[in-house]
Order: sequence, then structure tokens, then C-alpha cells
Amino acid sequence: MSPELPDRFQIYQFKVDLILGKGGSGTVYRGINPETGQVVAIKLFREDFFSSRFHVRDLARSVKKFKEFDHPNVVKIFDFISGKEGSCLIQEYVDGPDMRWYLEQRPWNLHERLVICAQICNGLQYIHDQGFLHHDVKPGNVLFTRKGQVKLSDFSLRRAHFFDFITGGLKEHVTPMFVAPEIINKQKATPQSDIYSLGITMYLMFAEKPPFEADTLQKLYFCHLNVVPPHPSDINSKCPRPLGDVIMQMIEKDPKKRFENCDQLRIRLADMGRSRI
Repeated sequence: MSPELPDRFQIYQFKVDLILGKGGSGTVYRGINPETGQVVAIKLFREDFFSSRFHVRDLARSVKKFKEFDHPNVVKIFDFISGKEGSCLIQEYVDGPDMRWYLEQRPWNLHERLVICAQICNGLQYIHDQGFLHHDVKPGNVLFTRKGQVKLSDFSLRRAHFFDFITGGLKEHVTPMFVAPEIINKQKATPQSDIYSLGITMYLMFAEKPPFEADTLQKLYFCHLNVVPPHPSDINSKCPRPLGDVIMQMIEKDPKKRFENCDQLRIRLADMGRSRI
């Protein structure tokens, strides 16, 4: 989505000049702190995003931990503000497009796409190592700097610790095309749930079409739970079959059949890239 002029010009102490994007949870603005000159992204949540004041409190507590995150492939979180002007997350401004733009505009390059996936794996592994999940891995949450560095955004907005059970409330805030079967079934989310979502993302990257064709949410959830999509290499001959095999393992219905962690996945992808040189 292209930036647009904002519907407001100040949020708390920040001057606002652009809307960077809009989604189900709120609107993201580009802002500047006039005292420091720092450019930031401000995610202003919809009023109905939070189910209760306890939800707001839980996110504020999580942000205290998120502020400690420091990884080149994870968007930096600076602060959470909640008051009369609404609740907003202050985070690192990333000056490039997201993966939706990349998939629409960039020519096919297998090596380049494998490098992108490796960076996503690095960021996800870091988030998991901190005891959190992303919960919404999808092309719109994979950002690029103008130098091509990947940055994961919009992670762990609700009940982030992976020992928590997923409630119906979380399912309402994930993206249906990318949601893991166990979350649909209201079972425990684990790092393998993020690996499933990344697998759907990689299916789009390398098969160049969605894994499931469904015209209703009910049918889409049925597909996640019961339908094995075509092998990516059968859909797109440019996708090497070993890579398609990796993607199919990532989107196994049973979390135990997926990769153990993102480091293991990244190593498989790296070996695949080297084998083609």
C-alpha cells in the first residue's frame, strides 16, 4: 500500500506526515519526535481492538520485554502509549516496502528469495528464543529496508508467550490465509505455528499462487484442517522440487511433523542454495 496523507498531524508528542498502512488492528503513521528528530512508525490501534483494559495492560507489560529486543531482522519497539488520544505502539521506521510489493514488482530470482527466507528465519528464531511467538507471519508483516534487509513487524500483539493457550480472541486478530490448524482448533500455539504461517508465505513466494482456493472463511479453515495443497513444484516449474518438499513439510497439519525450529529450517534452505551454485 502506498503512503497517503494523514487524517491527523499529531499523535501525542509526535508530528505525523504520512499514513504508511492500514490493517485490521489499526493504522500505521510515520511520525517524528520534534525533540530528538527521530523518525518512527506509530501504530494507532482501533478502539475496538482491545477487548478490555486487561488486554491493554497485557500489551503494555509485553512491550517492556519487546523494548529489549535487538536483532537486525526484527523491527525495534520503542514504547507503548495509552491515553486520551488512543493506544499506540512506537516502533522503528522501515524505509522500504513490504513483501506484498516485492512479490508483485520484483522479477523471479531464486537465490534472492532464499536469502529473504533465511533472514525471516533468523528474525523468527530470535523472537522464539526470547520466549515469544510472532502469531501473524505473512507478506504484509515482512518489511524491507531500502538496502534490502528484512524486518519482521507486528509480532506478538496478544498473549505472546508460547506457553499460553490461544483464545478465540487471538484467532480474530490473525490472518485466515496464514493461520495454523492448531490455532483454528484452539490448541496451544508453539513456534511450529509460526513455521506453518511462514510455510504458507513461502508457498506464495515460490508457487506464485495461494495454496488454497476458498471463497468463504469456513471453507478456508476447512482447507487448513483437512486439505493438502498441490506440491509447489507442480504449480510452478521454477520452484525446485527439494524446496517444494521443504515448504510441504512446513505446512504439515501436525505441528510435530514440521521443522523443529527456524534454525533447522534456515540450514536446510542454506544447503539448498549452495547446492545450486
